[in-house]
Amino acid sequence: MPLVVSVMGFDRAELGELVARVGMRPEVALVELNFSCPNVETGLEMGAEPSEAARAVDHVRSLTDVPLVVKLSPTAAEPTAVAAAAKDAGADAVSLINTLRGSALNPRTRLSWLGGGTGGLSGPAVRSVALGQVAAVARGVRVPVIGMGGVASGAHAADLLAAGATAVAVGTESFRDPRAGGRISEELAEVLAHSDFSELASSGASAAVAREIPANPQ
Repeated sequence: MPLVVSVMGFDRAELGELVARVGMRPEVALVELNFSCPNVETGLEMGAEPSEAARAVDHVRSLTDVPLVVKLSPTAAEPTAVAAAAKDAGADAVSLINTLRGSALNPRTRLSWLGGGTGGLSGPAVRSVALGQVAAVARGVRVPVIGMGGVASGAHAADLLAAGATAVAVGTESFRDPRAGGRISEELAEVLAHSDFSELASSGASAAVAREIPANPQ
């Protein structure tokens, strides 16, 4: 199975070092540049502005021959513009959405339950946001799109494909069900075979489902 590694750095230099080292590994098929994970202390979001995304991709593009996937920030004012800038700078694909910034309180103390005060909201709550942004980027930029965000079933994956995604990733659901990727892939095949989805199934849309393994960049 192809291995996709997601990397994030606090600045372009650190990102470049990670890309160079990961790209040297023969088992790595794709490198995802995580520009927008809100789980870091600085809240750095290189994917929020087209110019910043382009500079970051341009910095790392020459450091590896491995295809680069740019993970877009859901907080970008114009995600389509960010995707276009990343593509023009050398990105081979984009993925979206990342988590949305949120907070949680300890029900006993009413103090923050998260060490950094805020963290990434994922799962079913972000699914509609993912659908909207995937559709916008797929419609506005000719670049492969990996859709993600709240995917817990084959029907959810089919929705993202219908919105324009080329492939689908599963993240949060894997915490509840470690076999979610395989299960959702099987469910998706059944959904695509249904008559209501015959047009989608014959349109050339990919039925690929990948398991996204969230990692703490710290």
